[in-house]
Amino acid sequence: MMRKAWWGVVWMGLLSAGAWGAEVGLVTAVSGNVKLQEEKAAASELKAFVKLRAGDRLTMEGASRLQMVYFEGGRQETWQGAGQLEVGSGASKAVKGGLQPEVRTLPAILVKQLSKTPSPDGNVKAGMVRLRSMPSGGTLESIERNYADMRKQADAADRNPELYLLSGYFELREFDRVERLLREMNEKTPNDPELRTLNSLYSRAINNAKTSSR
Repeated sequence: MMRKAWWGVVWMGLLSAGAWGAEVGLVTAVSGNVKLQEEKAAASELKAFVKLRAGDRLTMEGASRLQMVYFEGGRQETWQGAGQLEVGSGASKAVKGGLQPEVRTLPAILVKQLSKTPSPDGNVKAGMVRLRSMPSGGTLESIERNYADMRKQADAADRNPELYLLSGYFELREFDRVERLLREMNEKTPNDPELRTLNSLYSRAINNAKTSSR
C-alpha cells in the first residue's frame, strides 16, 4: 500500500508539472564555462544532470567540455571547445563555432535509467518516470549484474555505469545502497563538483521519497 501511495504521488507530480514530452536529454558531464539559454529565460550556468529540452541553446567558451545523452535513440554527444549548440529532439547541431561532437549510441537499458536521474530543478518526481514506454529498471540482482557488465566495458573515467546503478537502486528504494555507492564515488574522486551535485540531488530525492510514502 505504501509503495502504491508513493507511485501515486509520482504520477500526480508528472501531471501537474506537464513533464511528458518536454525533456529530451540529460547532461551527464560538463566542465569549463557553458551557459544554458532556455526559451524566455536569461542565460545561466549549465550544471551536470540538468535535463534539456528541444530548442535550448548551449554556449561553450574556451576549453569547455560537455557530454549529453538523448533519451530517444540513446545518442551520446561529447562536445569540446568554444561555440554554440542548439538542442534538438534527438540530436544537437552547432549553430556557431563549427564544433563537431564525438558520438556513440548507448544501450537502451542504460538510457532508461539515466532518464530517471533526479533533476537539479527539483522536479524529482517527474524524473522518476521519463517516458510512457519505460518500465521499472528490474530486480536488485539484474541491476547489479547489468552494472557489472557495463563497468567492465566502460572507461575508468566514464560514470554512466554508476549513474545507472544509482538510479536503479533509487527506483527500488534501496536508499542505503544509494548512499553507500555515493560514498565510494566520493572517496575515489574527492572534491569533484559533479559529485557534489549528484550527492545533493539524491539526498533531496531520498528525503522526498521517504516523506511521500508516509
